[in-house]
Amino acid sequence: MGQRIRILSIMLGRRSATSLIVLLAAACCCAAQNHGASKTQRIEELISHYKKYGYINGAILVAERGKVIYAEGIGDANMESRTPNTPRTKFGIASITKQFSAALVLQQTLEGRIRLEGRITDYLSWYRKDTGDRITIEQLLHHTSGLPPDFDMPEFSDSEAASRHYEPQEFAERFCQSQLTSEPGTKWEYSNCGYDLLGLVLERVTGKPFEVLLRERLLEPLGMKNSGMNRNDLERLGGASGYKRHAGPRYTPGPYIDQGHVFSAGAMYSTVEDLFLWNQALSASTLISKEIRESIFKPGLHDWAYGWFVTKIPPGEPGAGHTLAEMRGDMPGNFFSWILRYPEQDDVIIVLRNGYGSTERLEQNIQAILFDQEPKMPSRSPKDLAARAWQVPVAWVDAHPTMSVVLGLIALAGIWRLTRRKRRIRSPAPV
Repeated sequence: MGQRIRILSIMLGRRSATSLIVLLAAACCCAAQNHGASKTQRIEELISHYKKYGYINGAILVAERGKVIYAEGIGDANMESRTPNTPRTKFGIASITKQFSAALVLQQTLEGRIRLEGRITDYLSWYRKDTGDRITIEQLLHHTSGLPPDFDMPEFSDSEAASRHYEPQEFAERFCQSQLTSEPGTKWEYSNCGYDLLGLVLERVTGKPFEVLLRERLLEPLGMKNSGMNRNDLERLGGASGYKRHAGPRYTPGPYIDQGHVFSAGAMYSTVEDLFLWNQALSASTLISKEIRESIFKPGLHDWAYGWFVTKIPPGEPGAGHTLAEMRGDMPGNFFSWILRYPEQDDVIIVLRNGYGSTERLEQNIQAILFDQEPKMPSRSPKDLAARAWQVPVAWVDAHPTMSVVLGLIALAGIWRLTRRKRRIRSPAPV
């Protein structure tokens, strides 16, 4: 090292070499500080970049070895009232609801009220017999029922069709008795309808509304006080409003999606703190038996277990080779949720968003930190830069309407005079 600096000193002069020494010392110091930073500090630094570029509006919780190391709200739960997000803010969690529906079904199987090999028509007498006699409860749980995939069905999108109200059975009778696209048990295809049917089966065998059963059997015993079923009243309950992110960033209120038909497939709300309690119960709990916990994370076709995708982290990704159980919840134009469990480390990442439209690898970057690797810091997107360049003059015009009119008239007068001058130059001289 000293020999190199002496050579540089001769080539560049003493001042240049001295500057280089200072720079190298600073770099070494920064590297040492970075290496010594805790995972909490590294996560905080990472999140600060996402906040700076407007890539996250929601709440985040990260736990390592079963202990919370980061829990924060970012941005606003309600942008009109400027109500901030916190770890206790309620968000729509969409399809993460399926985890709870599956756990309730498994509880009922242990108690003998539901048989996994039982058919739909054993429990729902109104269901069409030609297909209902062939589809088992197990196949509904595993998305192998043969029902057509419906994740892009208008009623489960952000279209006007999704805003119409249906009671759960009314919806199921109308939309969930389709012709089968494959023989039950042979092919995996994601079906919200399948989980709506499971909710109706639970109501039938217990004699209780799904919402009551959920609260009595899971939420209250686990202390999940800020979770429940969204009956189109989440904002009234103090929950977050859903927004759609546009370039800039700019946010607009999300479309109205009626929760009646979403039901046991995706109508729950929760908080990052409550979902951490759920995660802990799935790791070790007397409420959820070991038999149920093992069943929940046993993958079938397409790596789908009971409400979770269970895989090994692929080569090239942080933590490659380790087990990952994850599930995303997608309420178009409103909420996006993601929970990632690393059971071998007892780590979890929970991200709930009410700013729909951009993730920018946030969850993967937090995963990198948990596995002691370097995250890839985000940068501002070209679309955001272009939108900001346009927003600056627009904002100035909004703030100075009178001056804008005056400047506009001056500009038009200048253009008019320039046009007249060009016309005179082009006109032929009189003979």
